[in-house]
Amino acid sequence: MSLIYHDPSISHDEAVSLFDSGLEKNIVTALISIGLNEQDSAWAQTICLKHLESGTQSVAAAAITALGHVARRFGELEMQVVMPALDSVKGKFPALEATVADTLDDIEMFT
Repeated sequence: MSLIYHDPSISHDEAVSLFDSGLEKNIVTALISIGLNEQDSAWAQTICLKHLESGTQSVAAAAITALGHVARRFGELEMQVVMPALDSVKGKFPALEATVADTLDDIEMFT
């Protein structure tokens, strides 16, 4: 197995275009970039929460991870909305329980 590094730094407009493509790979890339680079924390949180509802496990996993990055970078999240969404995604995708736990650790540490 070989890993290929992709620079996750894309602009806000490029991220929106990737979402509009509807391609899973592009959506995952956009979510990770948003978590690491987006300057509008409210928009980043909203987009991540929207994609937690995805029917695709990889998209939901990227949204979870991106939320952790948003918490780390901005020091705040709307916990009354984020916590139920994270609980819901664990029920939908039990395999993501560890990913959710990692993000909850980030939230606890940085918010």
